[in-house]
Amino acid sequence: MPKKQKVRFHKGDRKPKHDKDYDELIYKVKMKKRGRKILWTVIEQPNNKTIAEFFFEEDAQRVADFQNKHRVFQLNGGIPSFLYITA
Repeated sequence: MPKKQKVRFHKGDRKPKHDKDYDELIYKVKMKKRGRKILWTVIEQPNNKTIAEFFFEEDAQRVADFQNKHRVFQLNGGIPSFLYITA
């Protein structure tokens, strides 16, 4: 009879996540104040990067809804770095 493998668990160990959990992208709309202007930003989660800024909430929500529905950059792990907005 083969020897049974012993697994040791330590405090704080967690179950491994599925591959799907790592690639899940969510796009959210948040209000941001820059000086005296109010901008609506589209933020990519879990990367927490700003992908677009708009003066109107409806425009930002339209982009977020499109990205959440179609998941265009899902296979790439998110939008490429040269398309992020850095301020």
